[in-house]
Amino acid sequence: MIVIFFALSQELASLKPQVNILKKIRHERALMYQTEFCGFPVMLVQTGIGKKVSDVIQRLSKYVRIQLMVSSGFAGSVNPGVRVGDLVIGKDVLSTSQDAFEEEIVIDSSLTCDASVADIAVKLQHSDGYQAHCGDILTVNKVIQKSSTKKHIGICTSAIAVDMESFVIAERAHAMGIPFVVIRSISDGVDEDLEMCENMVTEGGNINILAAMREVVTKPHHLPYLSHLRKQTKLATNTLSAFLPNFITQIYNSLLT
Repeated sequence: MIVIFFALSQELASLKPQVNILKKIRHERALMYQTEFCGFPVMLVQTGIGKKVSDVIQRLSKYVRIQLMVSSGFAGSVNPGVRVGDLVIGKDVLSTSQDAFEEEIVIDSSLTCDASVADIAVKLQHSDGYQAHCGDILTVNKVIQKSSTKKHIGICTSAIAVDMESFVIAERAHAMGIPFVVIRSISDGVDEDLEMCENMVTEGGNINILAAMREVVTKPHHLPYLSHLRKQTKLATNTLSAFLPNFITQIYNSLLT
């Protein structure tokens, strides 16, 4: 079975409406959806942000036979050529434990995505009109908010994008002997700052409505930015919605039995 991991409910919405949900399983703050797409079994997992995904994978492996792990959802660009709404396909997944990125950036570990799976993704990349890039993804411990920091990461590392979950998923997949790949879409560009308020997203990966309302009431000048961010996440969601169904079909037809 293909298992696709998303941190946020917004990310999972890229595929959830297109599948037939057979069963919903809750594990602590994570949600697992056992689904069917065109007759193929697919597990969709909403993990929440960050490294707690490792526990979710351990729990999930007791329920289903995992044949491929996919880290999906949004990512931040650290390369001027990788723009909002573009698809990024992982080549290697890098990890750093740093919290500050003003000076030298130390890469702690690196794991390679499954080449055969990535090749299928690359061959599909031009079929729906969006731009796609295959390169390294850097997993970090916190949201990178400053444009200057994103540019610095892009200059000092081989990464084309950053996220907060992919290396943890890759590490678990490697330990379990299961193929792994990153398929994400860019929601914030390298040339823009992120102005997200604290607690905007719950630990389970859902929008915190009260926090969002408080942000609008206390900082009304942020309303245009929030509207802009919503449009960008919509672009990223549309890219995943267009790509993932074809990807799932091709993986089952080509690799999985």
